[in-house]
Amino acid sequence: MRRTLGDRLAYYWTLWQSEWATDYVFESPLVVTALMDRPVQANGQPHPLAHPELLSRVNQWYDGTRIRHWVDDNSVKLYNEQNVLRAEMTMNNPSAYQVHRLAEGQHEGPKQRLPLRKGVADIVVRTQVADDVNHRFMAQMATLTDQTPLRDLLQEVTQSCLRDGRRVRALDITGKDRALLQALADPQYVVSGLTNKALQPVLGVLPWAHEKTGKPLAARIRRHLRLLRDHGLIRKLPCQHKYQLTETGRQLTTALSALLAASTEQLLEQAA
Repeated sequence: MRRTLGDRLAYYWTLWQSEWATDYVFESPLVVTALMDRPVQANGQPHPLAHPELLSRVNQWYDGTRIRHWVDDNSVKLYNEQNVLRAEMTMNNPSAYQVHRLAEGQHEGPKQRLPLRKGVADIVVRTQVADDVNHRFMAQMATLTDQTPLRDLLQEVTQSCLRDGRRVRALDITGKDRALLQALADPQYVVSGLTNKALQPVLGVLPWAHEKTGKPLAARIRRHLRLLRDHGLIRKLPCQHKYQLTETGRQLTTALSALLAASTEQLLEQAA
């Protein structure tokens, strides 16, 4: 190429868009159809606390259902066809993700936490990021069929404890901590991760914020994120001010959403 075009003309090969899919194959299409009936609400709308930057769409066809969440020009979708359930991450804006790599133009030296690039040099790490998004999304979906009794999920988080010599208060999941826990269930955080900044416009308009704005609101959210970390509901990503739900956090937020949406009759039927 250099002999043909000369030294003054060079190319920077990029991926404008990439898709990474994870397939789950079941014995029968009936099993998949039953699973896809759960994430679709009657009105087809996203979570009521969702930030406008999150766009959720639900489409139904004769052969299956698709639910898709867009955040920062990236998306994750779930759809079924016959006996296959597919989670697929589409990446248009890789800079939304931080990765451990060398700076542009360097071939050796210490790696840094830098934005993911569109160049083909980051193809391998791009697949790793996309695969992680798919697995987090499916882990969240798996909580819909979780058989753990709610009392077991509440046993530890509703009691005070000690962490590194500090007393950590208990969570009030149906009281003062309810709005925060409901916000964590928003599907946008599966795609992009959870940050203090992302929570501010969501929680700032609710009574939970106590009319705080700016730095006071950010400080209040920061204290509560520390509380959730102490109870093992979220984990902090290395070298970033970004968090993800743990398995316990996914189970609890899903159970809370189901509890608040259920009628007394439905709860008694499940307890019977």
